Amino acid sequence: MAFGDRCDGKQIRTLSNYRRIYPFVMKTRTESAIYADFELEVGKTIEYMERVNFGLNEKKVKFFHIFLASLVRTVAMRPQLNRFVMGRRLFQRNEIQISMIVKKKLDEESEYSNIKITFDPRDTLDIVIRRMAESLDYGRGDEKKHEEKEIDLLIKFPDIILRFIMWIWRGLDYYGILPASIVKNDPMYASVYVTNLGSLGLNSVFHHLFEYGNTSNFIAIGKIHKAPIVDENGELTIKDVVRLGYTLDDRISEGIYFVKAIELFKNFMQNPEILENPPSEEDIKDYLEATEGNNVRKETMA
Repeated sequence: MAFGDRCDGKQIRTLSNYRRIYPFVMKTRTESAIYADFELEVGKTIEYMERVNFGLNEKKVKFFHIFLASLVRTVAMRPQLNRFVMGRRLFQRNEIQISMIVKKKLDEESEYSNIKITFDPRDTLDIVIRRMAESLDYGRGDEKKHEEKEIDLLIKFPDIILRFIMWIWRGLDYYGILPASIVKNDPMYASVYVTNLGSLGLNSVFHHLFEYGNTSNFIAIGKIHKAPIVDENGELTIKDVVRLGYTLDDRISEGIYFVKAIELFKNFMQNPEILENPPSEEDIKDYLEATEGNNVRKETMA
């Protein structure tokens, strides 16, 4: 592993000086957070689900499946979203990983469990559904998860010892030498953290970014509901929409890049049949170059 790289990402050494100074000016994810709230029309998404699920006893494709597949494809085609800042340096994450909380059982008394799913940039909707099902089985299993075992162990120490352990922990993370066995399983080391509030009948919120870990994107999904929309003809109509609350680390890229990424995500959500096929090699060329460390083009300001 080259000097400066980490077990979960490669340091980006082609940044402009303007972007290199960002982590020194904005030292934490909290002060670097940008909040984007947007409403997405999902009428075509619902029609697609009704079509592919027609005649089935159990839904094959759910709304959250399409959301995840759209998110994976967007990150694959806009790889700067898959960056993070640690130790005043900017890194390109090695894999596309999405974390979320799931209920172990579908009742109020049940405990929650974190899961982290690793995706391939070429994943189709069917593969995303399969990966999600496998991860849910694991997350809802009775066996204690890696992070649960860590918490059970750490919480046994007196407060003063626990604070010292966390100080050492964060120091190792800052310098990129936190053991890979910890980073691999910890849900706070991921491309995106997702919370599906719509499954609880709630609208989206703006969630904070965690200083612990290195997740640069946090998305809260609200419930599908009816709302007035002005259509392409300028007429007011009632449509099915979902509101998303997106919190992101401003230091990983630039405004126009984020805007184009959101537009791309919307297109996948509203045309999910695109996700039935893998992306072309040209579509994910930037991702492959960045992940393999071949991104030698000097970045410039927007």
